[in-house]
Amino acid sequence: MAWQALEFEVSGADVEALSDALFDAGALSIDVTDADEGSVKERAIYLEPGEEILLSWGYNLVVGLFDKDIEVADIFSFVSDVLQPLQLSPPQTRLVDDQDWVRLTQQQFQPIQITKRLQISPSWSAVKVTSEINIILDPGLAFGTGSHPTTQLCLHWLESNLVSGQAVIDYGCGSGVLGIAAKMFGAGRVVGIDIDEDALAASQYNALRNEVDLEVVPAGDSFNEQVDIVIANILPSPLKVLAPLLSQLVKPGGDIVLSGILVSHEQELLSIYGQWFEMSTFQTMDDWVCLQGTKLSS
Repeated sequence: MAWQALEFEVSGADVEALSDALFDAGALSIDVTDADEGSVKERAIYLEPGEEILLSWGYNLVVGLFDKDIEVADIFSFVSDVLQPLQLSPPQTRLVDDQDWVRLTQQQFQPIQITKRLQISPSWSAVKVTSEINIILDPGLAFGTGSHPTTQLCLHWLESNLVSGQAVIDYGCGSGVLGIAAKMFGAGRVVGIDIDEDALAASQYNALRNEVDLEVVPAGDSFNEQVDIVIANILPSPLKVLAPLLSQLVKPGGDIVLSGILVSHEQELLSIYGQWFEMSTFQTMDDWVCLQGTKLSS
């Protein structure tokens, strides 16, 4: 079985209307990507809570997938009529052959060498493990496969700074990768906290798969114990709001680690957390920064 893919390039303002028109014309699915992907004009879309949702890039590649035997000219005529006065160029077309889509998807996720000691591998990987520590982690509902710089920065911090037996809170635990890594690096008690029930379930599942003990607690529950390390890989806006709470969870002399932060937010967060911690920048990677702080004596 095969399908016909029709590819259009349009501005961000026209993406929704074009997508609707393609569905009305019988499209089975629509895929929207950055038309400038791979070039110097490529632009990532990041969304902070409370910000207006940006649904598209400045220039977009919109791909409609149709049955193989459709008449491309008829589809183009229909879409052009619906979208007048927008002057659409005729689409590029290509055949999409049926494949083993599960295997194809799995091939996109290969083992990630984080440090000399640490590797993260999907369960289906046949690559020989040579690292001292290997975390088995499949892509799923929760954030944190180890591929993103924000996660890697936190993993580097844990390997460099965690002392055996220390208690750790992973606030915004997602997949649980940071808590699992902390246990494998020698942490004592590790608690994962998240607002998302799916993330808590994913963290618990991944911890069991890696044979480590990870407690999970819903955000908002009364957890007021202090620990040696609080690590939070989330976003700047929640980090600002959560600053008083996170500071209370760290023992005097303990450490806080903040990630999920673009360099443009670095100074603001250093200032906010400087009320409770001796703050500094740990490392940067691409446009992302990881901050660290030691709790001041009260």
